[in-house]
Amino acid sequence: MIKIIQKKWKWFGYALYGVLLTAGLLYYRFPSDTLRVYLESTLAKTNPRILFSVRDLRPGLPLSLDLIDAKISLKGTPRKPLLSAKNVSVRPEAWSFLLGTPKYHFDVHAYDGDIKGYVQFESRQMTAPFTTSLRFKGIHLDRYPYLSSFIGRDVSGVMGGNIVYAGQYDKFVGGAGEATLSISDGSVQLLQPILGLESLQFDQLSIKIALKNRTVDLSSVGLEGRTVKAGLSGTITPKKDFSTSSLDLRGTIEPQATTFLGHSLKNLKRSFIVRGTFRNPEFKLL
Repeated sequence: MIKIIQKKWKWFGYALYGVLLTAGLLYYRFPSDTLRVYLESTLAKTNPRILFSVRDLRPGLPLSLDLIDAKISLKGTPRKPLLSAKNVSVRPEAWSFLLGTPKYHFDVHAYDGDIKGYVQFESRQMTAPFTTSLRFKGIHLDRYPYLSSFIGRDVSGVMGGNIVYAGQYDKFVGGAGEATLSISDGSVQLLQPILGLESLQFDQLSIKIALKNRTVDLSSVGLEGRTVKAGLSGTITPKKDFSTSSLDLRGTIEPQATTFLGHSLKNLKRSFIVRGTFRNPEFKLL
């Protein structure tokens, strides 16, 4: 009996050694350069306007691929990445490939925060319609320089939240999705002074957004700060050049501070509307 047990353990040891040896050889002989070139060329064919680069690729466990210092840029501005991440771990879901609807789980570390989620395609083509779900945590907006240049004003704060979306990458506005986001300890620069304020400092900013029928519905935006409290809702009609998207927003703003004579400003609530575009917004107090 003892000999049988010893024999079984011996074969188990051989099997374990074989697995570890294979894993070690795969890691040290991993064709990272070949795979990097393949990924870059494949994404370039999918969207010729996009540049994708990665410093290194490594196999991960269990059955994942780690991308180190990954960046996505526009060809016209290669030195200003749309997105950059220190580490991206991608894990395919085997069963989905058998069904012909590939699904990839990912774990991203970027801007001192984390993004987790998945993307699933309706067919084996990367240009096929897809669904995705993202969960953000601890994203430092001041570490994401493209955001400030995109909206034309300085923004800071720590963001978290969730996004779900279904559509096609080349027809993004035609898809449907929802997002619930929160930004804490932040500020946003104003394009023109509002009630004497050139920027809004806030403790908490909560946002609920829905994309449907080619319209972005801001169902609820709330801002809480020591100096001001504000609320906003309305719609945005996206255009191909997002900076020219039409705005139709309405909200209220209320100072939360006191004057140097000790008078409270909390009852000075004012309504406002925002029209125009992201590039040239038109703000009006009512």
